[in-house]
Order: sequence, then structure tokens, then C-alpha cells
Amino acid sequence: MTISRRDEVLLEAEFDPRVMDYGRLAVSLFLVITLAGIPLIPIWLIWSSSYLPRAHGRLSAKLTASSLELTSGVYFRTDSTIPLDRITDVKLYDNPVMRPYGIQALKVETAGRSGTSSSEGYLPGVVDAAAFRDAVLRQREILQDTAAPSTPAAASSDNDLLIEIRVLLRSIDAKTNG
Repeated sequence: MTISRRDEVLLEAEFDPRVMDYGRLAVSLFLVITLAGIPLIPIWLIWSSSYLPRAHGRLSAKLTASSLELTSGVYFRTDSTIPLDRITDVKLYDNPVMRPYGIQALKVETAGRSGTSSSEGYLPGVVDAAAFRDAVLRQREILQDTAAPSTPAAASSDNDLLIEIRVLLRSIDAKTNG
């Protein structure tokens, strides 16, 4: 199988192994807060020693010329491709439990998902998360610039269409108000 230029990986995110310690602590704190989960903490700590390395190994984020490819999950696997032109924002995220480990997460927001509590993509523990975010947003801008009309004829055609729409709207308005 040949890979076209558009499918080439421009940048691949690296994930900090400290994200496993963060996950272990975050779930343990949740179990303590729920009180009923306190007896489950030893089971979680034993089970997490095999689960978290596999989960970390499945984390993947690849930036291509036209999309962001995300992979995650051990039992419930997710492989998604987010077109860059659908990405509205890539947010840096951290919380008080992440800060001692020096890790941040990225939340990928897309058109059509605004107003929902979940983001299209969540990437915990990306090494140099700000640089990866900037690369994604820069590639999105490059893609948008190449998709914009580059010839004066195309821009003129768009302008003519807008003028025609305005004339039609005025005509409709005159008929309904007159």
C-alpha cells in the first residue's frame, strides 16, 4: 500500500510515562472520596500495575497534513481521525493532581461538539503539550489557507453570488412588507 503525501505523519505526540502515576493517584483519590470505594483501593493498585502500562502503550496522536489521528483504550479501544478543518480549538488542560507530576492534557474541540461536556479528543500526558497544540493549530491554518479562494475570479464569483442573494432578500422583503 502506498501512502500519499497527505497521509504522511508530520508530527507524532510522545506521552509522558508519569501519566500512569497520575492515573493511579486520580482513581485512588476518587475511591477515597466515595468512601465506599476505600476497600477497593488495594485491588485497584494491584490491577492498575498491569492495566496502566497497556493503556499508556495504546495512547497515540499523529498529526497529518489534513487530520489528527488518535488512538486510546485497552478494553474499549478508540481509533479516530479528526479532520483539521473541523477542529475549532485545542485546549491545554491540567488540574491540581496533574501539576505535581508536571503533566498536561490536550482537549480537542470540534465543530458540532460545542456545548457538550465531552471533547472529541482527550490526550493526557502529552510531552510538550503546548508545542503539539501549536503544531496542530498551525497545520489547521495552513489547510484553511490552501482551501480559501486564491484567484480573484473565484473571489469575484463569490461576491456576485452574495450580491444576488442580497437582491433576492430585498425583493422578498418588499413583497412581504408591501
